[in-house]
Amino acid sequence: MSSKPGALTIAGKELAAYVNSPIAAIFIFVFVVLNCSLFMASFFLLGLADMRGFFSFLPVTLGVFIPAVTMRSWAEENRSSTMELLLTFPIKPHGLVMGKFLASLFFYIVALAATLPIPIMLFVLGTPDPGPIVGGYLGSILVGAFFLAVGLFISGLCKDQIVAFILSMLACFGLLIVGNQFIATTVDGWVSGLGSFLDSYVGVISHFASFERGVLDSGDVLYFLLGAGLFLMLNGFWIEGRMRPKQKQIFGTAAVISLAIFVVANVFLGDLGLGRVDLTEGKLYTISPVSKRILGGLKAPVNVKYYVSPKEKMPTAFKNLEQDVVDKLDEFRILSGGKLQFQVVHMEASNMMNEEEGGEESLEKSLQRKGIRPFQVQSLEADEMGVKLIYSSMTLGYKEKPEEMLPPTLPSNLTELEYQLVSKVYRLTLDKAPLIAVVAPYEEKQLDPVMQQLLAQMGADASQVQYDDAYRLVPLALQYDGYQVERVDLTEESPLPEGADTLVMIEPKDLSEDQEYSVNRFLVEGGSLFLATQKNVFEYRPSGRGAIGVSRLSVNPSLGGLLETWGLGVKDEVLLDESHDVLNIQAGGGFGPFAMNIPVKLPIHIRIMNEGMNPDYSISSRLDPILYMWGSALDLDEEKLKELGLSVKVLLRSSPKSWLIPGDKTQYVPRDMMLSNQSTQQFPLAVLVEGQFPNAMPGVKPDKELNPQPGKLLLVGAQTLFTEDLIQSGGHLDFLKNSVDAMSLDEDIIKIRSKRPMDRTIDRVSAGSKAWWRFFASLMLPLAIVLLGWFRILLRKRGKASYMKALSAATN
Repeated sequence: MSSKPGALTIAGKELAAYVNSPIAAIFIFVFVVLNCSLFMASFFLLGLADMRGFFSFLPVTLGVFIPAVTMRSWAEENRSSTMELLLTFPIKPHGLVMGKFLASLFFYIVALAATLPIPIMLFVLGTPDPGPIVGGYLGSILVGAFFLAVGLFISGLCKDQIVAFILSMLACFGLLIVGNQFIATTVDGWVSGLGSFLDSYVGVISHFASFERGVLDSGDVLYFLLGAGLFLMLNGFWIEGRMRPKQKQIFGTAAVISLAIFVVANVFLGDLGLGRVDLTEGKLYTISPVSKRILGGLKAPVNVKYYVSPKEKMPTAFKNLEQDVVDKLDEFRILSGGKLQFQVVHMEASNMMNEEEGGEESLEKSLQRKGIRPFQVQSLEADEMGVKLIYSSMTLGYKEKPEEMLPPTLPSNLTELEYQLVSKVYRLTLDKAPLIAVVAPYEEKQLDPVMQQLLAQMGADASQVQYDDAYRLVPLALQYDGYQVERVDLTEESPLPEGADTLVMIEPKDLSEDQEYSVNRFLVEGGSLFLATQKNVFEYRPSGRGAIGVSRLSVNPSLGGLLETWGLGVKDEVLLDESHDVLNIQAGGGFGPFAMNIPVKLPIHIRIMNEGMNPDYSISSRLDPILYMWGSALDLDEEKLKELGLSVKVLLRSSPKSWLIPGDKTQYVPRDMMLSNQSTQQFPLAVLVEGQFPNAMPGVKPDKELNPQPGKLLLVGAQTLFTEDLIQSGGHLDFLKNSVDAMSLDEDIIKIRSKRPMDRTIDRVSAGSKAWWRFFASLMLPLAIVLLGWFRILLRKRGKASYMKALSAATN
């Protein structure tokens, strides 16, 4: 009989033993309830449609569950002396091993499949990324197969099930521990590099991490397959030759050599990078086609210098950083046809401190003047927490242009390297950097003389004139992205600069006729205008007993006449939405530790989720949720827009359960804003209008001839998104940057930035629904399996009783 049919025969026998035993149903019940309950304990608290928390803890429970499954496989055969009987079968020893392995693997997969109610729940409550879920389950099967092979091997060495269980559990946890970041850091503190080596090439955790992210890496797959194959092979060798003379010495030598081969093979195969499959939505870990096109179209070389601390000087969490960055840079080099060249420069922060007087200036000291500086990270050495200064910075050089710096590259932002590098390369290759004009209100205020004196004593800016600028981060963010930015007022003293590519206007108010005409002319002549404005602003007034009164402030934004001419407008009514957030409002009368915050939940705190973002247009795709604070609904005159030949793309919408209330009231109480019998609908909140805009002010400056060109207008019905308090939260800053990129650069650049994990927040769930989902995810399938096992045992008992009764009747 061949090995393969023999293996299947043994697998069938072992499966029958699993199915006919009540212990199997108990094992599955405990495994599923434990893992699912741990996940559900914090699921509704976090509110994310994501299974990373489930998969990150799963290897730990497998370290106990798998040894419990395998402990009797060979130990019971040894104890009951049935091993010799098995070896008399016409089946090779490796066939016996494969049969037991296949049976236990099938049993484990059944137990793992019993956790599938969790992804079902996620798809009902939210919009999870299926890639990491599929990758996590595939990785879990591989981890389970590896641990099963280890457990079977150890069970073959033992005669007692308990001993086999304990040794297998110790072996599995040993493989987990050496891959733990904290343990690796501690070991590195005592023996430099040893902990990182064990983490990378021996430990399970680091190889399982890529599956959790939704990436099937060839090196990680080979790690698990080699590990499982090694222990199954050793198991077969032991079973076959355990009675031979000096077998223990021979087997021990073979085991050590095999383990060495396993480690060496992982070192070489893991570093080869034979390929990987990116399962994530949006291909987060794959170079985008836009990057390939930009890099492939380079006409002149781009020189990249990566300044980084040597690997041995890095904390454990950063030891693989250089290799990860170099791998990405090498991908970019290949895609550019060799036009993008990179150089790695090793630097040490200690050289800045130890420079001798009169000696040559160190490289670190000279580069500090260019902005290449070390930064602090935490490290753990010899059980002591400390701080290290390390380098990890990059510069780009192109032709005779000044070198451009990228933000420090860290493990936490490595996924952003593609956008940072490719967008910088794209800007460098342009004849000139796009010029962005920013118009946003700010107020001058006189500093109190006493405060001025205190600031002078502290060495701070003590000038009498200070600025109250809610939008100061807008130009800074655009400058950081490599744009030329000018803050202007559209006056004779501060006019719209010549050659401006995009005009960003936020909160336009009190504009003169000349200022409005400048905006009109810019757009008519083919400019790109980003306009954020709203009709309603509110203030909150605590009124005792935790109640809040809401007052509407008078707002009269400019440019309404221009927008009306172009078929656009901002509604006067107050927009409310059932999808809204809770804000903490500080009550009056207190300050510092005595200030009291009152949570306020009102439908004017509108929250735009992924469902309200247009996924077909790069500006609004894959953004984090946006707090559309006090924002207004837009008014689109579709007939007029069509008549003018202007195309409209709606980028942001309110939820289907949004409504309007009159905006002419000054005072509101919360009940005035609640949904009663109002009709609900979706409203446009941000639109992109393209085409030839007509002159909206033909009677103004008739002596100035206009040169009509197709232009772009991106209108947003909320200016509060871009205030200093809110711009860095949610998707506000990315929305602004995406908009400016789309109007000033190649729109495809945005597709690179959007390659990042989306917000996967689930919808709000009632208390009753939470209880149902906890039962569904944690108990429903395990209870069904237990009931099925009990029913099968009952049937077997009845069948046996019927057989004994028939046998007794036949003998009588």
